[in-house]
Amino acid sequence: MALISENIAENDKISRVANVEVKLSAELGRTTLPLKDVMEYDAGSIIVLDRLNDEPIDVFVNDILIAKGKIVAIEDTYGIKVTEIVDNNPKENGENE
Repeated sequence: MALISENIAENDKISRVANVEVKLSAELGRTTLPLKDVMEYDAGSIIVLDRLNDEPIDVFVNDILIAKGKIVAIEDTYGIKVTEIVDNNPKENGENE
């Protein structure tokens, strides 16, 4: 019975914040280069990133990595197909706060 009460309490907590908007972003890759190189960029410049084209991209919610995925085309826009949910809960992983 205690487990049911805990689940109800947890669902109540979640429902209080379920409609709060968060920032979701996706990162294709990164690179480090001298500022002088950046200042020379113009339309048509190509920037090489640190990931291969078949590697998954990182998906963040409020700058916290939550998933990995692949870029997909949806008509005239891009989307992300989630391929992996990242376990980053320090309490569940046995890490200290």
